[in-house]
Amino acid sequence: MRIAQKLGIIICLFITTQSFYAQQIATSLTQEMLLKKEKDDAKKTLENQKELQKRQDQLKQDQKKAEKRQKKIEDAQNKIEKTKKEIKKTEDKNLKIQNEINANKLPENKIHQKMIKSKEQELEILKLQSKLTEQQQNLTKILDSK
Repeated sequence: MRIAQKLGIIICLFITTQSFYAQQIATSLTQEMLLKKEKDDAKKTLENQKELQKRQDQLKQDQKKAEKRQKKIEDAQNKIEKTKKEIKKTEDKNLKIQNEINANKLPENKIHQKMIKSKEQELEILKLQSKLTEQQQNLTKILDSK
């Protein structure tokens, strides 16, 4: 009977030992799978962060380009407005000179001086109009470019 008891105890020990190791192996396999999944998730997250950072950098560059372009457009528009004002001012001066020539009885030499001054003003107007045309072309180029 003692032998049967000992044999029973040995068999029970053998069975419990095997199930304990089996549980331990199953638990470590589950932990390994969870760890691998966590590593994969961390890797994907890191890749997504890198991609997001690249996109943010690209957006910042695009924003800087847009701001530079906007500044160029504003500068070109301001130059055009300034030139238009100069043309208007010069035309007003020329008109005033023409009125003086036509309205007053000036001596001959004063009339010639005023006519010369008038022609100079007309030449200045033509130069400013040419400048204005060039500035408008530059603005068109800026608007057409990206």
